[in-house]
Amino acid sequence: MQNKSTNDKFSDHDLIHETIHDVVQNSEKILFLESRIQKLEEICTDLNPYEPIKDDFKIRLREFNILEFDDPFKITNALLILLEDTIDELHLLKPFSDN
Repeated sequence: MQNKSTNDKFSDHDLIHETIHDVVQNSEKILFLESRIQKLEEICTDLNPYEPIKDDFKIRLREFNILEFDDPFKITNALLILLEDTIDELHLLKPFSDN
Protein backbone atom coordinates (compact mmCIF):
# COMPACT_ATOMS: atom_id res chain seq x y z
CA MET A 1 0.00 0.00 0.00
CA GLN A 2 1.30 3.44 -0.90
CA ASN A 3 1.89 6.09 1.74
CA LYS A 4 -0.28 9.11 1.25
CA SER A 5 1.35 12.46 1.00
CA THR A 6 0.60 15.19 3.53
CA ASN A 7 -1.59 16.95 0.96
CA ASP A 8 -3.64 13.79 0.44
CA LYS A 9 -4.16 13.46 4.20
CA PHE A 10 -5.39 17.03 4.43
CA SER A 11 -7.62 16.45 1.46
CA ASP A 12 -9.17 13.38 3.11
CA HIS A 13 -9.61 15.28 6.36
CA ASP A 14 -11.18 18.22 4.55
CA LEU A 15 -13.50 15.90 2.65
CA ILE A 16 -14.61 14.18 5.86
CA HIS A 17 -15.14 17.53 7.54
CA GLU A 18 -17.19 18.81 4.60
CA THR A 19 -19.26 15.61 4.56
CA ILE A 20 -20.02 15.88 8.27
CA HIS A 21 -20.87 19.55 7.84
CA ASP A 22 -23.24 18.72 4.97
CA VAL A 23 -24.96 15.99 6.98
CA VAL A 24 -25.46 18.35 9.93
CA GLN A 25 -26.76 21.09 7.65
CA ASN A 26 -29.18 18.68 5.97
CA SER A 27 -30.39 17.42 9.35
CA GLU A 28 -30.99 20.97 10.54
CA LYS A 29 -32.78 21.85 7.29
CA ILE A 30 -34.97 18.74 7.58
CA LEU A 31 -35.95 19.68 11.14
CA PHE A 32 -36.70 23.24 10.03
CA LEU A 33 -38.86 22.04 7.13
CA GLU A 34 -40.73 19.53 9.29
CA SER A 35 -41.45 22.26 11.83
CA ARG A 36 -42.57 24.62 9.07
CA ILE A 37 -44.93 21.97 7.68
CA GLN A 38 -46.43 21.44 11.11
CA LYS A 39 -47.00 25.20 11.58
CA LEU A 40 -48.54 25.56 8.14
CA GLU A 41 -50.83 22.59 8.72
CA GLU A 42 -51.98 24.11 12.03
CA ILE A 43 -52.68 27.46 10.39
CA CYS A 44 -54.59 25.78 7.55
CA THR A 45 -56.65 23.86 10.10
CA ASP A 46 -57.34 26.95 12.22
CA LEU A 47 -58.22 29.30 9.37
CA ASN A 48 -61.94 29.80 8.89
CA PRO A 49 -62.52 31.78 5.69
CA TYR A 50 -66.02 32.73 6.85
CA GLU A 51 -64.91 34.60 9.97
CA PRO A 52 -62.87 37.80 10.33
CA ILE A 53 -59.17 37.14 10.91
CA LYS A 54 -58.13 37.94 14.47
CA ASP A 55 -55.00 39.95 15.26
CA ASP A 56 -53.18 37.02 16.89
CA PHE A 57 -53.84 34.95 13.77
CA LYS A 58 -52.47 37.74 11.58
CA ILE A 59 -49.20 37.47 13.51
CA ARG A 60 -49.00 33.79 12.59
CA LEU A 61 -49.65 34.63 8.94
CA ARG A 62 -46.99 37.36 8.92
CA GLU A 63 -44.44 34.72 9.92
CA PHE A 64 -44.96 33.32 6.41
CA ASN A 65 -44.93 36.73 4.75
CA ILE A 66 -48.69 36.79 4.25
CA LEU A 67 -49.51 40.44 4.76
CA GLU A 68 -52.89 40.97 3.11
CA PHE A 69 -55.86 39.79 5.11
CA ASP A 70 -58.84 40.98 3.07
CA ASP A 71 -59.46 37.76 1.15
CA PRO A 72 -59.34 34.58 3.25
CA PHE A 73 -59.52 32.42 0.12
CA LYS A 74 -56.33 34.04 -1.24
CA ILE A 75 -54.74 33.39 2.14
CA THR A 76 -55.79 29.74 1.95
CA ASN A 77 -54.30 29.42 -1.53
CA ALA A 78 -51.05 31.08 -0.42
CA LEU A 79 -50.84 28.71 2.56
CA LEU A 80 -51.42 25.67 0.39
CA ILE A 81 -48.72 26.76 -2.04
CA LEU A 82 -46.29 27.33 0.84
CA LEU A 83 -47.17 23.94 2.28
CA GLU A 84 -46.73 22.17 -1.05
CA ASP A 85 -43.39 23.90 -1.74
CA THR A 86 -42.12 23.05 1.74
CA ILE A 87 -43.14 19.40 1.38
CA ASP A 88 -41.42 19.25 -2.02
CA GLU A 89 -38.24 20.72 -0.54
CA LEU A 90 -38.34 18.24 2.33
CA HIS A 91 -38.89 15.41 -0.12
CA LEU A 92 -35.64 16.32 -1.89
CA LEU A 93 -33.68 16.03 1.37
CA LYS A 94 -35.61 13.17 2.89
CA PRO A 95 -37.30 10.97 0.30
CA PHE A 96 -40.51 9.36 1.49
CA SER A 97 -40.64 5.59 1.52
CA ASP A 98 -43.19 3.78 -0.61
CA ASN A 99 -44.29 1.66 2.35
